[in-house]
Amino acid sequence: MAERTLPDFELKGPKPRSIGILIILFLLILLIWSSFVIVPAGNRGVVLWWGSVEKRVMEEGLNFKVPIAERVIKMDVRVQPHPFKEIDAASKEYQMVKLTGMMNFHIDPAYVNILYQKVGHDFANKVIDPAFNDFVKEVVPNYPITEILPKREEIRKRAMSKLGDNLARYHIIVDDIYISNIRFSSEYEKAIEAKQVAQQQVETQRQVLAQREIEAQQKIATAKGEAESILVVAQGQAKANDALARSISAILVEYKAIEKWNGALPQVSGGAVPFIDIGKMGGATPGKK
Repeated sequence: MAERTLPDFELKGPKPRSIGILIILFLLILLIWSSFVIVPAGNRGVVLWWGSVEKRVMEEGLNFKVPIAERVIKMDVRVQPHPFKEIDAASKEYQMVKLTGMMNFHIDPAYVNILYQKVGHDFANKVIDPAFNDFVKEVVPNYPITEILPKREEIRKRAMSKLGDNLARYHIIVDDIYISNIRFSSEYEKAIEAKQVAQQQVETQRQVLAQREIEAQQKIATAKGEAESILVVAQGQAKANDALARSISAILVEYKAIEKWNGALPQVSGGAVPFIDIGKMGGATPGKK
């Protein structure tokens, strides 16, 4: 039986050598790409060498790193807000006070590696919040409850100083602190409300009394004016009455003289005949017979 021979088929496609070259090129490109890292604006790069923090800090922009061996942790060094949770503390009289606030801070760009090495990425919960908590517990008991609200600014400044000192060792710089809210126990708030109502009532009564005093002064001024007017009229009337009295007195004297005259002329030779001015007595002129 004759042997049958199969035809030779030549496999078409890339040769193993070409595939290897492509793989090497791909790995080389990947290696070169991984040798560069971009640090965004407002950030710094903490460099880890096989997990250990290096001394150098990467600036923002394009930076070179050793592939595989080095890893970069990006840290925000811009000013950023951090809200505080509400914290309970007792006042000087052991009245419960609740404080909340906010802090603006930034990390010292030159020491981000130290902060990361000491605390890690979650430094807000590990360092900032406990520092504010300790401050509230330490400072609030020094104030009577009635002075906490009026001295809010003083408490804020003390918080700036205290937290600034505590966080400086971690290279966290405090830019500003706000005491956003201060709350008291419900019993004390009711007492404050009752006091405010009482003060408002006192102020209302004071205004009423002031209004009444003004009205009384107006009435006094009116009465004084009327009295002065009456006095002027009375003085004028008195002067008129006085003049009238003097006039009547002169007429009355003459009238009395007439009454006493019996109509007889003087009997003595050479005696004067009395003259009576009848016109002055009434202004009447006797008629002719």
